[in-house]
Amino acid sequence: MPAEEKMSLKQLFQGFKEWLLFINNQRKKIGYGTLIVLALILSYNYLKSPVYDANTTFVLERDNMGGMGGLSSLASLSGFNTSSLMGGASSLFQIDNIQELYKSNSMLKEALLAKVDINNKTQLLIAYFAKAEKLEKKWAKKQVFLKDFYKNETEFSRAQDSLIKEAIKLIKKSYLIVEKPNRNTSILNVGFSHKDELLAKLFNEVLVNKVNTFYYKTETLKTATNLKILQVQADSVKNVLNISLLGLAELDQNIPNRNPLAKTAMVPYEKAMVDMQANKAIYLEVVKQLELAKVAHRNKTPLIQIIDKPSFPLENSRWQFLNTLIIGLFGGAMFMVLSLSMQRIVLQALNE
Repeated sequence: MPAEEKMSLKQLFQGFKEWLLFINNQRKKIGYGTLIVLALILSYNYLKSPVYDANTTFVLERDNMGGMGGLSSLASLSGFNTSSLMGGASSLFQIDNIQELYKSNSMLKEALLAKVDINNKTQLLIAYFAKAEKLEKKWAKKQVFLKDFYKNETEFSRAQDSLIKEAIKLIKKSYLIVEKPNRNTSILNVGFSHKDELLAKLFNEVLVNKVNTFYYKTETLKTATNLKILQVQADSVKNVLNISLLGLAELDQNIPNRNPLAKTAMVPYEKAMVDMQANKAIYLEVVKQLELAKVAHRNKTPLIQIIDKPSFPLENSRWQFLNTLIIGLFGGAMFMVLSLSMQRIVLQALNE
């Protein structure tokens, strides 16, 4: 056994030595092959169209108050005063629901049908998306043209609605990214990746704006309606109070020299005084409720807190020159060494 082990080690080192000599003899082939691989990698990296990434990152304020459960505040999309949710929070504002909302067909459709300014010219985002994806000819075969989308949405044909759904499916499958970078943090990232740098930035900004607007309207809908009603009531009661004050003043002017014994002459004046005081009390109460409603509305109003937003130039998938050079040289050398070694092993096996 010791003799066999010595022989095995000797053979191992001898084989390794022969392999090193073989690699040394093949250094020219390895050098030329490495340069070829490097040239191919450089060509691929700089000739292919890079994919641009537009990302918007939000801070998500978690609720630390008791009785709120696992609910986050409206700051899941934007900064929000969590104290306003003590009366009961809507499940809409959970982080998972926000992520799904970004992927919803309604939000993506609104984004596609939004108007954007491109080169000082206003056009629909869906038109620019179709041009970037080279979908014009495909849609034209179905008798749908880009100009058709400029009509009112209620006038869209069945074919138009179908193509919009196809565009949404493509966006969700290939371009849209909505995720939490870390499960333990309160940050939400909304990204859009595309070969067209301008489209990536525009779509990301439009989608974020649409979702922000939706949250604002949804969260402040009840308080805004209540505030509007109270404001109308306050204006109405104030007008009635002004009329009662004017009537009281007129009655007071009509009795310049009051006779203390003529009690009946003072009845209209006393009635007017009672009405004025009642209207005044009502007005003061309505004004108090109005101010409370304004405070509640301010607490319900979302405060947008964006950490990062896309700006030119966008990050892209193209490697930097130094990284490409290192990867090309190292990868090319390793590829050639492995290829020549495999070729040598195969030839030895066939000879044996």
